[in-house]
Amino acid sequence: MGGQECRSRSRSTRAGITSTATLAPQARPPRVFVSYSWDSPEHRTWVAQLATSLRRDGIDIVLDQWHLGLGEELSSFMVRGVRESDRVLVIATEQYVRRGYERQGGVGYEQMLVSSHIVRDIGTNKFIPVVRRSSAGEAFVPPDLQGRRYVDLTDGPDAQNAYRDLVRELHNVPMQVPPLGPRPASF
Repeated sequence: MGGQECRSRSRSTRAGITSTATLAPQARPPRVFVSYSWDSPEHRTWVAQLATSLRRDGIDIVLDQWHLGLGEELSSFMVRGVRESDRVLVIATEQYVRRGYERQGGVGYEQMLVSSHIVRDIGTNKFIPVVRRSSAGEAFVPPDLQGRRYVDLTDGPDAQNAYRDLVRELHNVPMQVPPLGPRPASF
């Protein structure tokens, strides 16, 4: 059988059906933890839809709605999620920012974890603020993440481009920089 398989492989290679080149192994998908507040059932649904879209785009999402069973310890889940993930999406809403600032509940605990990571590595880009603007158009960002570039996923004409930018960032695919042209001959 080995000889027949080898002859078949070489015929298909000559016919241009297959290639002799081997494919490089694919990198491990990025693992991303989602930190958010349970503002409302609609907001939880929006977060789950975002997480589902990201999974469809090859990102291994860790989300409490999927990975935290009844009776499991919340704090251990949060610590593991932040520690073991490549990146953390911080879904910033007015309620999330308030709870984080006041260190209330799960959001307060997660913000404490974020703060401790930032203190250890001030230059980290592990935490990505994801903004959903309020009805008044205000963008809320937790104090520990202010001054960092955020992605605005508020529904609107730019939401699709912002989502693509997020996926590119999570996959660590740099933005293509156009080539530098020559200096103009005249001014």
